[in-house]
Amino acid sequence: MTFSPLSAAFALAPRLPLRVVMRAAHVGAGVLARRGGAPIERLRANMARLTGEQPSRDLLIAAVRSHIRNYAEELMLGSSRGVPLLEGVSFDRFEALAAASEDGPVVLALGHSGSWDRAGAWVCAHGRGIVTVAEKVEPPSLFERFVALREGLGMEIIGVAKGESVFGSLVERVRGCSVIVPLLADRDISGSGIEVDLGRARALVAAGPAALATKLDRPLFVACITYENETPTGADVRVRCVGPVSVPEELAPGANRVEALTQAWVSEFAAMMAERPQDWHMMQRVFVEDLDPERLARARAEHERKNR
Repeated sequence: MTFSPLSAAFALAPRLPLRVVMRAAHVGAGVLARRGGAPIERLRANMARLTGEQPSRDLLIAAVRSHIRNYAEELMLGSSRGVPLLEGVSFDRFEALAAASEDGPVVLALGHSGSWDRAGAWVCAHGRGIVTVAEKVEPPSLFERFVALREGLGMEIIGVAKGESVFGSLVERVRGCSVIVPLLADRDISGSGIEVDLGRARALVAAGPAALATKLDRPLFVACITYENETPTGADVRVRCVGPVSVPEELAPGANRVEALTQAWVSEFAAMMAERPQDWHMMQRVFVEDLDPERLARARAEHERKNR
């Protein structure tokens, strides 16, 4: 079996008091932030492109702590010691989102921000079903633990590998079902993403939310998840939800509805995220100027092929 620090954390963390785990995550994140390295520098650059300003040292440390806090909370959610995490969650316009899902699926575009699993657990605890897609990670046993944890909270997970598409399967699974379909889409892993304005720069994001909403003719909402009232031993979670997101029925000649809808939700997300950039857990290359030119060319070619 391949050793993974996360696998070890899965085994150890749920045996410890919640306050101890969160305190350890807070301290450890501070050490990682001060040590620096490529992921921290990528996080810094992404925050700067989102807001147009270089983050201060304190803001960067806060960003790393937010990132690690999310992992710590996820590890604890599957344990009885993590039950208090379902408290301290506020969800703006949840009633509108829930109502939109009464007669069929509603799509919810998300970014890698705040604590999305904690928010998802809260939604399930409040009587709404969730079907979502999760990127497969290595080793497979670790991914299986993530899936088991989320399914234990009430979510249904469809796994997807890099370069793979599960769009058709997702369409058939949720068609006609009264469920919420949250999709993390601020980073493209399919190789055929859509270029948009994200904050102050061009970025490549996933087409999934807009494509699914368009295919099913269902509403598309967008949410930004952030932390509030942070302490060394925990924080509250706020979900700001906007929607349904729309574009003009009559688009300009040559305009693509999925592209327009994608830009619409990304603009809403970026505006909310820029108010709390430290809660955007983006340590990967997402902005066009950072992407490998060959990969970007392939994505553009694939996108053009699909839209002929």
